[in-house]
Amino acid sequence: MTGSLSFATRLSGLLAAMLVVGCGLAASLNYLKFERMLLEQQARVLEILAGDLGDTVQNGLALGVRLAGIPGGQALLERSRAAEPLVAGLSIVDATGIVLFDTDRQNLNAPASPVALEGRIETGPWRYRDGARYGIGVPIINGFGQYEGAVLLGYERGAVDERLGSVLLSMVQATLLALAVALPLGAIGIHLVTRRTRRWFAAMEAAMRPGAAPEPLAATLQGAIGEASAVLAAAEHRLEAIAADLPEEVRT
Repeated sequence: MTGSLSFATRLSGLLAAMLVVGCGLAASLNYLKFERMLLEQQARVLEILAGDLGDTVQNGLALGVRLAGIPGGQALLERSRAAEPLVAGLSIVDATGIVLFDTDRQNLNAPASPVALEGRIETGPWRYRDGARYGIGVPIINGFGQYEGAVLLGYERGAVDERLGSVLLSMVQATLLALAVALPLGAIGIHLVTRRTRRWFAAMEAAMRPGAAPEPLAATLQGAIGEASAVLAAAEHRLEAIAADLPEEVRT
């Protein structure tokens, strides 16, 4: 099957395959880069929200109130979650990791997820991932610089996936459009550029076929080969004649 394909067709197919692979790799890299950018953007927005909650709680501690007795702590978390659709859950834990306030009241007085606290940083926010849920932790520091607990904000990447879906569709459409234009133009260009080369290959193939009629190019090539053979044969006879005229002592 491939033996019947012309040189230009094979070259066009190779270049087309390389172009498709290149476009696919470029689209994949751009997709991954855009995904990281969206996740980072979402995390920064939610990190600001978690930081504001931490500041509010710390202001309550400055008044001499214990963390477990922060007035309106539960309502504060529930209002913040209702105001931001990206938030999947909010909780406030004490220094031992026990949940004091949580938008899911079933978690109250239970230990927080170890994954959420294992990367704890007392000097600033930290990020974690617990299964399919992402999270941000913000430390709560009292007026004496001591660690009292943390605000834990959990979120999912549903909003990011929705935007990525629309972006992916746009990228696929743009890639297909580019290929639909580039492939025919490339095939036509290769066909025009390789015209002389295709003729040369066709003449060579015709000359190499058994019993094929001699082509002009093949006849010229065969004539040159015949002339070279005749010159070599004449030189061989000349050397043999010279060797025969030499004395016996020289030949031995």
